[in-house]
Amino acid sequence: MVALMQWAPMAPDQRPALRAAQPAVWVLQGPGQHLRAGARDLLRALLADYLGTAPEKTRLHFVPGQAPCVDLHWQGLPLSISMSYSQDLALIAICPGAHIGIDVTEIASMPDWAQVAKLYLGVESIARLAAIDGMPRDRVFALEWAELEARCKCVGLGLQEWSPARHKRLHADSIEVSTMALGGLRSGLAYALALARDSAR
Repeated sequence: MVALMQWAPMAPDQRPALRAAQPAVWVLQGPGQHLRAGARDLLRALLADYLGTAPEKTRLHFVPGQAPCVDLHWQGLPLSISMSYSQDLALIAICPGAHIGIDVTEIASMPDWAQVAKLYLGVESIARLAAIDGMPRDRVFALEWAELEARCKCVGLGLQEWSPARHKRLHADSIEVSTMALGGLRSGLAYALALARDSAR
C-alpha cells in the first residue's frame, strides 16, 4: 500500500505532477451562487491540462448523489474525482489509480451535536465529544463529520445512520484518512477538511 501523502489544498493555477495513488487537492473560493459552476470549470481545466485534451472535449459525468467521473485515463490509470462545497469554499480532488473522497465542513456551533453524533457518528465519537467543551468541541465535531463524509464518498455510500456493519465498511483496513482545520480564508470562518483514500477499490 502506498502511504497517504501529506496534503494541503492548492491554488487553482497550481499543476503539480500527478502520482499514482496519490491525491491532489485544489481549493476554490467564490460567491456561493456561482461556486459550483466555477468548481466544475476548474475541474475540466485541470483534467484538460493533465490529460492533454481541450476543456470542452473533456467529458465529465455528473450524476446527483454520485462522484463526478471522467472516461479518460491518466498513464493507463483510472481517475477518481471527488468534490465538496461549504459556504464560499469548494474542494476538488483528483487521484489516479485509487478511490478517494473529500469533504469540507464549516466549523460552527452545533447545539444539537449529541443527537447528530448518536445518529451518524457512533458511541466512540459521542464519548470523545462529550469530554470536550465549547469551541474546541465544535472543531472536533466538524473534523469527525468531514471524515465521515469523506469515507462515505470514498466507498460510494450515501449518508446513513450509524450501524456496526456500516462502521466496519467505512473503517476497512484499506482506507486511509487525513484531516485538517483550515482558517483565515474569510473573516470569522474556519473549515474542517478530510481526505480518504481506499487503495483496495
